[in-house]
Amino acid sequence: YDYYAKFNTWSVIVATLAQVTYFVSDCQLFDRIAWETLLPRVFMLFPLAIFILISRRVNDYRIMVPLSYLMIHGIMWCTIWAIYYLPIKQHASEGFIIMHLMFFAIGYSASFVTSTIAHSLVIANIIVSHQFNHYENFDLMLSLGIPCMVAVCAVNFIMGKVYLDHYNTKNQLETLITMDPLTQVFNRNKIDDIVTNDGKRLAYSSDIDVAVMVIDIDLFKNINDTYGHEEGDRVIVFIADTIKESVRSIDIIIRWGGEEFVVILPGCSPENARNQAEKIRSAVENSPDNKRNVTVSIGLSMYKHDNFLHAVTDADKALYAAKESGRNKVIFHENMGENYGTKSDRA
Repeated sequence: YDYYAKFNTWSVIVATLAQVTYFVSDCQLFDRIAWETLLPRVFMLFPLAIFILISRRVNDYRIMVPLSYLMIHGIMWCTIWAIYYLPIKQHASEGFIIMHLMFFAIGYSASFVTSTIAHSLVIANIIVSHQFNHYENFDLMLSLGIPCMVAVCAVNFIMGKVYLDHYNTKNQLETLITMDPLTQVFNRNKIDDIVTNDGKRLAYSSDIDVAVMVIDIDLFKNINDTYGHEEGDRVIVFIADTIKESVRSIDIIIRWGGEEFVVILPGCSPENARNQAEKIRSAVENSPDNKRNVTVSIGLSMYKHDNFLHAVTDADKALYAAKESGRNKVIFHENMGENYGTKSDRA
Protein backbone atom coordinates (compact mmCIF):
# COMPACT_ATOMS: atom_id res chain seq x y z
CA TYR A 1 0.00 0.00 0.00
CA ASP A 2 2.84 2.41 0.84
CA TYR A 3 4.08 2.26 -2.75
CA TYR A 4 0.65 2.88 -4.34
CA ALA A 5 -0.93 5.07 -1.64
CA LYS A 6 -1.01 8.23 -3.75
CA PHE A 7 -2.14 6.29 -6.83
CA ASN A 8 -4.90 4.70 -4.73
CA THR A 9 -6.14 8.05 -3.43
CA TRP A 10 -6.22 9.63 -6.88
CA SER A 11 -7.98 6.58 -8.32
CA VAL A 12 -10.82 7.05 -5.83
CA ILE A 13 -10.98 10.79 -6.55
CA VAL A 14 -11.03 10.33 -10.34
CA ALA A 15 -13.61 7.51 -10.11
CA THR A 16 -15.92 9.66 -7.99
CA LEU A 17 -15.65 12.68 -10.28
CA ALA A 18 -16.18 10.47 -13.34
CA GLN A 19 -19.36 9.12 -11.79
CA VAL A 20 -20.67 12.68 -11.45
CA THR A 21 -20.12 13.29 -15.19
CA TYR A 22 -22.49 10.43 -16.02
CA PHE A 23 -25.24 12.93 -15.28
CA VAL A 24 -24.68 14.18 -18.85
CA SER A 25 -25.61 10.79 -20.31
CA ASP A 26 -28.64 10.68 -18.00
CA CYS A 27 -29.83 13.95 -19.51
CA GLN A 28 -29.33 12.51 -22.99
CA LEU A 29 -31.51 9.51 -22.13
CA PHE A 30 -34.26 11.73 -20.69
CA ASP A 31 -33.80 14.29 -23.47
CA ARG A 32 -33.98 16.93 -20.71
CA ILE A 33 -32.29 17.79 -17.42
CA ALA A 34 -32.47 14.56 -15.45
CA TRP A 35 -33.38 16.01 -12.06
CA GLU A 36 -34.27 12.52 -10.86
CA THR A 37 -30.64 11.32 -11.07
CA LEU A 38 -28.91 14.49 -9.88
CA LEU A 39 -28.76 13.44 -6.21
CA PRO A 40 -27.47 9.90 -6.91
CA ARG A 41 -24.78 11.32 -9.21
CA VAL A 42 -23.45 13.93 -6.77
CA PHE A 43 -24.07 12.04 -3.52
CA MET A 44 -20.58 10.44 -3.42
CA LEU A 45 -18.92 13.86 -3.34
CA PHE A 46 -19.72 14.05 0.38
CA PRO A 47 -18.04 10.71 1.29
CA LEU A 48 -15.19 11.71 -1.04
CA ALA A 49 -14.47 14.81 1.06
CA ILE A 50 -14.30 12.63 4.19
CA PHE A 51 -12.11 10.09 2.38
CA ILE A 52 -9.61 12.79 1.36
CA LEU A 53 -9.41 14.12 4.93
CA ILE A 54 -8.78 10.62 6.31
CA SER A 55 -6.18 9.80 3.63
CA ARG A 56 -4.15 12.85 4.67
CA ARG A 57 -4.00 11.68 8.27
CA VAL A 58 -3.98 7.89 8.01
CA ASN A 59 -1.49 5.72 6.15
CA ASP A 60 -2.50 2.34 7.57
CA TYR A 61 -3.43 0.02 4.71
CA ARG A 62 -5.73 -1.92 7.03
CA ILE A 63 -7.92 1.18 7.15
CA MET A 64 -7.34 2.81 3.77
CA VAL A 65 -7.74 -0.27 1.52
CA PRO A 66 -11.18 -1.28 2.90
CA LEU A 67 -12.19 2.39 2.88
CA SER A 68 -11.15 2.69 -0.77
CA TYR A 69 -13.19 -0.36 -1.73
CA LEU A 70 -16.12 1.01 0.26
CA MET A 71 -15.89 4.20 -1.80
CA ILE A 72 -15.91 2.25 -5.09
CA HIS A 73 -18.85 0.13 -3.97
CA GLY A 74 -20.57 3.36 -2.94
CA ILE A 75 -20.03 4.70 -6.46
CA MET A 76 -21.53 1.52 -7.88
CA TRP A 77 -24.60 1.71 -5.65
CA CYS A 78 -25.11 5.38 -6.50
CA THR A 79 -24.98 4.32 -10.15
CA ILE A 80 -27.57 1.62 -9.42
CA TRP A 81 -29.65 4.29 -7.66
CA ALA A 82 -29.48 6.51 -10.75
CA ILE A 83 -30.30 3.60 -13.08
CA TYR A 84 -33.53 3.04 -11.14
CA TYR A 85 -34.87 6.33 -12.55
CA LEU A 86 -33.61 5.91 -16.12
CA PRO A 87 -36.28 5.33 -18.79
CA ILE A 88 -33.89 3.03 -20.69
CA LYS A 89 -31.78 0.58 -18.68
CA GLN A 90 -30.11 -1.39 -21.48
CA HIS A 91 -26.92 0.72 -21.23
CA ALA A 92 -26.36 -0.31 -17.61
CA SER A 93 -24.10 -3.17 -18.73
CA GLU A 94 -21.59 -0.72 -20.23
CA GLY A 95 -21.54 1.24 -16.97
CA PHE A 96 -20.88 -1.88 -14.95
CA ILE A 97 -18.00 -2.88 -17.26
CA ILE A 98 -16.40 0.48 -16.43
CA MET A 99 -16.79 -0.40 -12.74
CA HIS A 100 -14.32 -3.25 -13.24
CA LEU A 101 -11.67 -0.71 -14.23
CA MET A 102 -12.19 1.09 -10.92
CA PHE A 103 -11.73 -2.12 -8.97
CA PHE A 104 -8.68 -2.93 -11.08
CA ALA A 105 -7.07 0.40 -10.09
CA ILE A 106 -7.74 -0.06 -6.37
CA GLY A 107 -6.42 -3.64 -6.60
CA TYR A 108 -2.90 -2.28 -7.03
CA SER A 109 -2.77 -1.33 -3.36
CA ALA A 110 -4.59 -4.39 -1.97
CA SER A 111 -3.65 -7.99 -1.37
CA PHE A 112 -4.90 -10.61 -3.81
CA VAL A 113 -7.37 -12.06 -1.29
CA THR A 114 -8.78 -8.64 -0.39
CA SER A 115 -9.12 -7.53 -4.01
CA THR A 116 -10.77 -10.82 -5.02
CA ILE A 117 -13.37 -10.65 -2.24
CA ALA A 118 -14.10 -6.97 -2.86
CA HIS A 119 -14.31 -7.43 -6.63
CA SER A 120 -16.58 -10.47 -6.44
CA LEU A 121 -19.14 -8.26 -4.71
CA VAL A 122 -19.59 -6.44 -8.03
CA ILE A 123 -21.46 -9.48 -9.34
CA ALA A 124 -23.43 -9.66 -6.08
CA ASN A 125 -24.37 -5.98 -6.49
CA ILE A 126 -25.68 -6.65 -10.00
CA ILE A 127 -27.70 -9.67 -8.89
CA VAL A 128 -29.24 -7.85 -5.90
CA SER A 129 -30.03 -4.67 -7.84
CA HIS A 130 -31.66 -6.69 -10.62
CA GLN A 131 -34.47 -7.49 -8.17
CA PHE A 132 -35.75 -3.90 -8.40
CA ASN A 133 -34.05 -2.47 -11.50
CA HIS A 134 -35.08 -5.38 -13.74
CA TYR A 135 -32.22 -5.04 -16.22
CA GLU A 136 -33.23 -5.74 -19.81
CA ASN A 137 -29.93 -7.51 -20.54
CA PHE A 138 -29.25 -9.12 -17.16
CA ASP A 139 -27.88 -12.34 -18.69
CA LEU A 140 -25.45 -10.32 -20.79
CA MET A 141 -24.30 -8.42 -17.71
CA LEU A 142 -23.33 -11.67 -16.01
CA SER A 143 -21.76 -13.28 -19.09
CA LEU A 144 -19.58 -10.19 -19.59
CA GLY A 145 -19.08 -9.25 -15.96
CA ILE A 146 -17.88 -12.59 -14.57
CA PRO A 147 -15.01 -13.01 -17.12
CA CYS A 148 -14.02 -9.38 -16.48
CA MET A 149 -13.94 -10.02 -12.76
CA VAL A 150 -11.82 -13.17 -13.17
CA ALA A 151 -9.43 -11.39 -15.55
CA VAL A 152 -8.97 -8.40 -13.25
CA CYS A 153 -8.35 -10.65 -10.24
CA ALA A 154 -5.79 -12.65 -12.24
CA VAL A 155 -3.98 -9.49 -13.33
CA ASN A 156 -4.00 -8.19 -9.75
CA PHE A 157 -2.44 -11.47 -8.63
CA ILE A 158 0.34 -11.15 -11.22
CA MET A 159 0.88 -7.47 -10.42
CA GLY A 160 1.11 -8.35 -6.74
CA LYS A 161 3.96 -10.76 -7.50
CA VAL A 162 5.72 -8.14 -9.64
CA TYR A 163 5.29 -5.48 -6.97
CA LEU A 164 6.63 -7.81 -4.26
CA ASP A 165 9.73 -8.38 -6.37
CA HIS A 166 10.15 -4.62 -6.85
CA TYR A 167 9.57 -4.03 -3.14
CA ASN A 168 12.23 -6.56 -2.12
CA THR A 169 14.68 -5.15 -4.66
CA LYS A 170 14.02 -1.62 -3.38
CA ASN A 171 14.67 -2.72 0.21
CA GLN A 172 17.88 -4.47 -0.82
CA LEU A 173 19.09 -1.35 -2.62
CA GLU A 174 18.23 0.82 0.38
CA THR A 175 20.15 -1.58 2.61
CA LEU A 176 23.17 -1.49 0.31
CA ILE A 177 23.06 2.30 0.26
CA THR A 178 22.83 2.81 4.03
CA MET A 179 24.64 -0.25 5.46
CA ASP A 180 28.36 -0.81 5.82
CA PRO A 181 29.03 -4.22 4.21
CA LEU A 182 31.89 -5.13 6.57
CA THR A 183 30.33 -4.39 9.95
CA GLN A 184 26.59 -4.48 9.10
CA VAL A 185 26.04 -1.18 10.88
CA PHE A 186 24.91 1.98 9.11
CA ASN A 187 27.20 4.12 7.01
CA ARG A 188 27.10 7.91 6.62
CA ASN A 189 24.24 7.73 4.12
CA LYS A 190 21.98 6.87 7.07
CA ILE A 191 22.16 10.53 8.10
CA ASP A 192 19.83 11.42 5.22
CA ASP A 193 17.12 9.25 6.82
CA ILE A 194 17.29 10.78 10.29
CA VAL A 195 17.68 14.51 9.60
CA THR A 196 14.96 17.05 8.85
CA ASN A 197 14.37 18.57 5.43
CA ASP A 198 17.04 21.22 5.99
CA GLY A 199 19.63 18.43 6.15
CA LYS A 200 21.10 19.71 9.42
CA ARG A 201 18.91 18.92 12.43
CA LEU A 202 18.07 15.43 13.67
CA ALA A 203 14.40 14.52 13.38
CA TYR A 204 13.82 14.35 17.14
CA SER A 205 11.60 16.51 19.31
CA SER A 206 13.40 19.41 20.97
CA ASP A 207 12.35 18.17 24.43
CA ILE A 208 14.26 14.90 23.99
CA ASP A 209 17.87 14.60 25.16
CA VAL A 210 20.08 13.22 22.40
CA ALA A 211 23.67 12.18 23.08
CA VAL A 212 26.31 11.71 20.39
CA MET A 213 29.23 9.35 20.84
CA VAL A 214 32.38 9.13 18.70
CA ILE A 215 34.33 5.89 19.19
CA ASP A 216 37.82 5.28 17.81
CA ILE A 217 40.02 2.18 18.03
CA ASP A 218 43.27 2.99 19.80
CA LEU A 219 46.52 2.44 17.86
CA PHE A 220 44.63 0.80 15.01
CA LYS A 221 47.40 1.56 12.51
CA ASN A 222 49.76 -0.64 14.53
CA ILE A 223 47.33 -3.56 14.17
CA ASN A 224 47.24 -3.16 10.39
CA ASP A 225 51.01 -2.79 10.17
CA THR A 226 51.72 -5.74 12.47
CA TYR A 227 49.01 -8.26 11.59
CA GLY A 228 47.76 -7.11 8.17
CA HIS A 229 44.58 -5.52 6.92
CA GLU A 230 42.50 -8.72 7.15
CA GLU A 231 43.15 -8.85 10.87
CA GLY A 232 42.40 -5.15 11.02
CA ASP A 233 39.02 -5.82 9.43
CA ARG A 234 38.33 -8.53 11.99
CA VAL A 235 39.10 -6.08 14.78
CA ILE A 236 36.72 -3.51 13.26
CA VAL A 237 33.97 -6.15 13.08
CA PHE A 238 34.66 -7.13 16.70
CA ILE A 239 34.32 -3.50 17.83
CA ALA A 240 31.10 -3.05 15.82
CA ASP A 241 29.61 -6.23 17.30
CA THR A 242 30.56 -5.13 20.82
CA ILE A 243 28.91 -1.75 20.31
CA LYS A 244 25.75 -3.42 18.98
CA GLU A 245 25.59 -5.68 22.02
CA SER A 246 26.10 -2.75 24.40
CA VAL A 247 23.58 -0.19 23.13
CA ARG A 248 19.78 -0.07 22.98
CA SER A 249 17.71 -1.07 19.96
CA ILE A 250 16.73 2.57 19.35
CA ASP A 251 20.33 3.77 19.23
CA ILE A 252 21.84 4.36 15.79
CA ILE A 253 25.34 3.07 15.07
CA ILE A 254 27.18 4.56 12.10
CA ARG A 255 30.59 3.58 10.79
CA TRP A 256 31.89 7.09 10.29
CA GLY A 257 35.02 6.06 8.45
CA GLY A 258 37.90 3.62 8.87
CA GLU A 259 38.07 2.60 12.52
CA GLU A 260 35.76 5.36 13.77
CA PHE A 261 32.11 4.96 14.77
CA VAL A 262 29.41 7.47 15.66
CA VAL A 263 26.53 6.41 17.92
CA ILE A 264 23.38 8.52 18.27
CA LEU A 265 21.47 7.93 21.51
CA PRO A 266 17.97 9.49 21.51
CA GLY A 267 16.21 9.93 24.84
CA CYS A 268 19.50 9.61 26.72
CA SER A 269 20.50 11.95 29.54
CA PRO A 270 24.14 13.03 29.98
CA GLU A 271 24.60 10.66 32.91
CA ASN A 272 23.09 7.71 31.05
CA ALA A 273 25.18 8.53 27.99
CA ARG A 274 28.33 8.50 30.13
CA ASN A 275 27.36 5.13 31.61
CA GLN A 276 26.60 3.76 28.14
CA ALA A 277 29.98 4.89 26.82
CA GLU A 278 31.79 3.39 29.79
CA LYS A 279 29.90 0.15 29.25
CA ILE A 280 31.17 -0.01 25.66
CA ARG A 281 34.74 0.87 26.63
CA SER A 282 34.80 -1.75 29.38
CA ALA A 283 33.14 -4.40 27.18
CA VAL A 284 35.83 -3.98 24.52
CA GLU A 285 38.69 -4.05 27.01
CA ASN A 286 37.45 -7.11 28.92
CA SER A 287 35.90 -9.18 26.13
CA PRO A 288 37.23 -12.76 25.79
CA ASP A 289 37.03 -12.23 22.02
CA ASN A 290 39.55 -9.37 22.22
CA LYS A 291 42.46 -11.37 20.81
CA ARG A 292 44.67 -8.34 20.10
CA ASN A 293 44.06 -6.52 23.39
CA VAL A 294 42.59 -3.52 21.59
CA THR A 295 40.99 -0.64 23.43
CA VAL A 296 38.78 2.26 22.37
CA SER A 297 38.65 5.93 23.22
CA ILE A 298 35.26 7.61 23.30
CA GLY A 299 34.22 11.24 23.03
CA LEU A 300 30.75 12.32 24.13
CA SER A 301 28.62 15.40 23.53
CA MET A 302 24.98 16.42 23.83
CA TYR A 303 23.11 17.39 20.68
CA LYS A 304 21.79 20.94 21.06
CA HIS A 305 19.07 20.58 18.39
CA ASP A 306 20.95 22.71 15.91
CA ASN A 307 23.34 21.40 13.26
CA PHE A 308 23.94 17.71 14.00
CA LEU A 309 27.53 17.94 12.77
CA HIS A 310 28.28 20.45 15.55
CA ALA A 311 27.57 17.71 18.09
CA VAL A 312 29.82 15.31 16.16
CA THR A 313 32.58 17.93 16.13
CA ASP A 314 32.24 18.43 19.90
CA ALA A 315 32.36 14.68 20.50
CA ASP A 316 35.39 14.46 18.21
CA LYS A 317 37.17 17.10 20.29
CA ALA A 318 36.44 15.06 23.41
CA LEU A 319 37.76 11.97 21.62
CA TYR A 320 40.98 13.82 20.78
CA ALA A 321 41.34 14.77 24.45
CA ALA A 322 40.89 11.11 25.42
CA LYS A 323 43.60 10.10 22.96
CA GLU A 324 45.97 12.80 24.16
CA SER A 325 45.51 11.86 27.82
CA GLY A 326 46.43 8.20 27.45
CA ARG A 327 43.66 6.47 25.42
CA ASN A 328 41.14 3.84 26.60
CA LYS A 329 39.02 6.58 28.16
CA VAL A 330 35.62 8.24 27.95
CA ILE A 331 35.59 12.04 27.97
CA PHE A 332 32.50 14.24 27.87
CA HIS A 333 32.91 17.42 25.83
CA GLU A 334 30.92 19.46 28.34
CA ASN A 335 33.33 18.36 31.12
CA MET A 336 36.64 18.63 29.30
CA GLY A 337 37.81 21.43 31.59
CA GLU A 338 37.16 19.39 34.75
CA ASN A 339 39.34 16.83 36.48
CA TYR A 340 37.78 13.48 37.37
CA GLY A 341 39.07 10.69 39.58
CA THR A 342 37.49 7.89 37.53
CA LYS A 343 38.49 6.43 34.22
CA SER A 344 35.71 8.35 32.47
CA ASP A 345 36.41 12.07 31.98
CA ARG A 346 39.88 11.85 33.52
CA ALA A 347 42.40 13.90 31.54
